[in-house]
Amino acid sequence: MSTFGYRRELSKYEDLDEDELLASLTAEELQELEKELADIDPDDNLPIGLRQRDQTAKTRTGTFSREALMKYWENETRKLLEEERIGSTSPRQVSDQQPQTLIILSEKHLQTFYEEEEEEEEEKEENCPKIAPTLDCTTHPQQCWSSNGQSNQRQAEPEPSRMSGNPTVVDEVLEKILTNDPDATEVNLNNTDNISQDTLIRFAEALCSNTHVHFFSLANTHADDQVAFAIAKVLRENSNITNLNIESNFITGKGILALVQALTRNSTLTEMRFHNQRHICGGQVEMEIVKLLRENTTLIKLGYQFDLPGPRISMTTILTRNQDLQRQKRMQELRHQQGGLNAVLLRCSLKI
Repeated sequence: MSTFGYRRELSKYEDLDEDELLASLTAEELQELEKELADIDPDDNLPIGLRQRDQTAKTRTGTFSREALMKYWENETRKLLEEERIGSTSPRQVSDQQPQTLIILSEKHLQTFYEEEEEEEEEKEENCPKIAPTLDCTTHPQQCWSSNGQSNQRQAEPEPSRMSGNPTVVDEVLEKILTNDPDATEVNLNNTDNISQDTLIRFAEALCSNTHVHFFSLANTHADDQVAFAIAKVLRENSNITNLNIESNFITGKGILALVQALTRNSTLTEMRFHNQRHICGGQVEMEIVKLLRENTTLIKLGYQFDLPGPRISMTTILTRNQDLQRQKRMQELRHQQGGLNAVLLRCSLKI
């Protein structure tokens, strides 16, 4: 509604007799009006139409004091830190330890403090090995001794180590790669527990001369930059691997750039995935990745989420270009095969 229209609507109330209007109200309506007027604060800058009265039915227990709340949490934090310090310090350490200044957590750190405590408790429960219960001879004496008087009580047997998340037998697969087994076309080491960095490097060294493996995947194996450098050598020397997956590892931007640099001399790899590393690549590494991959024409899938919009758009353009080049190559090969077939048919028809 325009200002002119609003004023015109108000003009019809100018001649209204307020006394006559109040006299026409019932007792209930007058009581409701008094409640509305009692809630209006004369110092309130809000328009009357936007004001609302307090509808809380609960009786107030007291005024809110931020200072009192902060003081309470500071005292509680002191108690927690003091208990943790006393509980984790031996008697000898207490005598040699110098007085320390307690750190008072601010309001914004309190939630983080409790979340970290909960995470540490969960990690302790997960990492704590489960021990088989021992036989209590005080409550079951008849079970602790055999008929010949020898003790039957056994020591607690630890639970066997957790099985790997990947059923692959690492040594057998490595032997197949070293012997260039034609049946071994895929190496899947994803989520393999307790596999050392040296073992991963041995896989990479064996793949340098292998001619049958096309898929190499080692996601979530704690691979570091040394493993990435060994795989970069594989990409430079091996012309058979088409898919590489090294996601969820500990490779830094230096190792990622070594892998991408190797693709400038590789014309067979079509898919590479290295997202979700422990270390963030950063904007400089992302721009360098795009710069290096401009020279590659065979990579059509890249498993990495760019943080910067510029490199992300540029990388999308490069992959789209490579996909179009691969499509043109397939069409050309198809036409070549069709042309050869037509030539054979033509020769056969001439002979007939």
